[in-house]
Amino acid sequence: MGVDFIRKTAPSFRRSLDRRSVALRTPKLFTRDIPVVSRTARANICHSATMAPGEKVLLRLNGQKLVAQRDNLIVAEFSNPPAELLNQIQCGAGVGEGEVKSVNPLSETVEIGICD
Repeated sequence: MGVDFIRKTAPSFRRSLDRRSVALRTPKLFTRDIPVVSRTARANICHSATMAPGEKVLLRLNGQKLVAQRDNLIVAEFSNPPAELLNQIQCGAGVGEGEVKSVNPLSETVEIGICD
């Protein structure tokens, strides 16, 4: 079972790794290259909204301000978002999906990152 099994399964294991590397290199229709830096930003919670880590929110440009929305309610407002984050939202027609990374109840702020 030892050496024979390894010799039998090794080629299929290499093939699956090759297929995965090809899939990773293949460009997709709707994906954009997201820079490695500044994928998250701190926002101020609005209207005493309750938020939980892992919650999905809509990131939207409201004029020159970046806001996070849940349904039709603005739950957080970014006072000074990083330029890279703002650029990614602008490239997506002013709309993007975000995820709450952490909530700070004492300072009433929340850390929100872009979803892939």
